[in-house]
Amino acid sequence: MNKRFAEQRAVVIGAGIGGLAAAAALANHFGQVVVLERDELPADARPRPGAAQTRHLHVLLSGGAAALAELFPGFHTQLVAVGAQRADAGADAHFELAGAPKLPRRELNIYTWQLSRPLLEAVLREQLRKRENVQLRELSRVIGIVADESNRAAGVRFESREGKHDELNSTLVIDASGRGVPTLDFLKATGRPTPAETAVSADLTYGTTVYSFPAGAEPDFKQAWVHGKAPEQGRAGFLVKRENGLWDAVLAGRLGDVPPTEDNAYLAFADSLPTEAIGIALRRGRREAPIVRFGYAQSRWRHFADVAGFPAGLLPLGDAVCSTNPVFGQGMTVAAKEAVILHRLLAKAEGNSDSLESIGPVFLKQMEELVKVPWSGTTALDLAYPQTKGERPADMQQRSEYQVGVMKLAAVDPDVHRLMVEVRHLVKPAHLLHAPDLQQRVRALLQHPAASS
Repeated sequence: MNKRFAEQRAVVIGAGIGGLAAAAALANHFGQVVVLERDELPADARPRPGAAQTRHLHVLLSGGAAALAELFPGFHTQLVAVGAQRADAGADAHFELAGAPKLPRRELNIYTWQLSRPLLEAVLREQLRKRENVQLRELSRVIGIVADESNRAAGVRFESREGKHDELNSTLVIDASGRGVPTLDFLKATGRPTPAETAVSADLTYGTTVYSFPAGAEPDFKQAWVHGKAPEQGRAGFLVKRENGLWDAVLAGRLGDVPPTEDNAYLAFADSLPTEAIGIALRRGRREAPIVRFGYAQSRWRHFADVAGFPAGLLPLGDAVCSTNPVFGQGMTVAAKEAVILHRLLAKAEGNSDSLESIGPVFLKQMEELVKVPWSGTTALDLAYPQTKGERPADMQQRSEYQVGVMKLAAVDPDVHRLMVEVRHLVKPAHLLHAPDLQQRVRALLQHPAASS
């Protein structure tokens, strides 16, 4: 443990995936870590009311699983023990983007871990409860962040489960609250500017339910992703196997095209997707849960790294910084990787009194770089619809054509297929998809489709 922080306390606001991952990162360096969560934290894998999207489909991409394994030793073994499904993102995946070729089923050795969010949170909470220097305090609603005489973050005020107002001093506060309200309020209260925001409307509504399949009737894939071709088609569907032999089924529509909640209409919506794979599969199964809707209005990116004089002792993380359209399932992976950034920076701290002051700006900058990839991918899909509100890049058409070209090349070249998936799983940097030799091949393919071989 870093001697600089061994006698000090860190506080985490929120016990979602980002907050739990951050707590694990901090536990390696701070003498005490306290996680404050407004919800009751169940002993089992039940949904929490404070996480409105918790009943919907969640997956953990390869980059996220690796990040959590760095913070939680034995993490992959624990996932297997609780029944999480591991799916090869090539061999076990049915991936179709209308207007682009269907990707072949081939082994890529890049894995998606498929389990419900409540189960993943339960696994992480169980591991944290085994650490003597970590406290999980449920039914503790944070009221605000406390400033010291230098306007640094010095702790939090919160309402305890008994309804009493209390204060907890700390050296570092991590805002993993999701909406980021504590950080925004603290910036205003201490006379600092709030961050500039980039926003892109999504106007997405999805309906989620759970299916089971009788013996011999399960789909021949573990995950299916079907997207319509923008801007003509705004519908999408997802079918993913998870724990207990159950499958998460999700149908999504845009711009007021709302998935129905009645069985026959839901199946008819599935039949209307660009390809029939999900509709056929659902008709062989049985619905095991109500169809629950969730609306996603817009993606939002707060540029905290650009705030002059950002207060020491406070770091936002996860959706408090950037929330992206969940269609590619990157949110939990981004939060886990942000926690790893924090862990590694703390490990490098030299132990002087200014270590948190130096860590903060670096953390915010590295986090800004991390979220560029999921932001670019999901907003490009949203901005392809003319009704979407948001700033469009001047070269948007070229970017779209290039993406289709990469997919066409991936259909015939396993190495390009693997690289494309590695970037989407946040395993490799996105600039590799724009390497000069790959750009040359994509341009040749777009100009002369027969050159794809």
